[in-house]
Amino acid sequence: MPSGTSSLREMAAQCPDWVCVSCNRCDRRGKLRTARLLDEHGPDLSVPALRRILAADCPRMVEGKFHDICGVFFPGLRG
Repeated sequence: MPSGTSSLREMAAQCPDWVCVSCNRCDRRGKLRTARLLDEHGPDLSVPALRRILAADCPRMVEGKFHDICGVFFPGLRG
């Protein structure tokens, strides 16, 4: 996570339409609508909290593989 992006509000300033999401441990990739994230979670949600929410259904997280946890990140964000 870039050091300058700490909240969903700051993420939305960089990605006003879509937020790209990827995992560096598997092939999961996608885009999320920024407006929907703001509606569902509010502008003050921290980026680490958003990462945990998005990784909640990751097989690595569900199986409790804490030595090899989900590597969800947001490519393209500037720090």
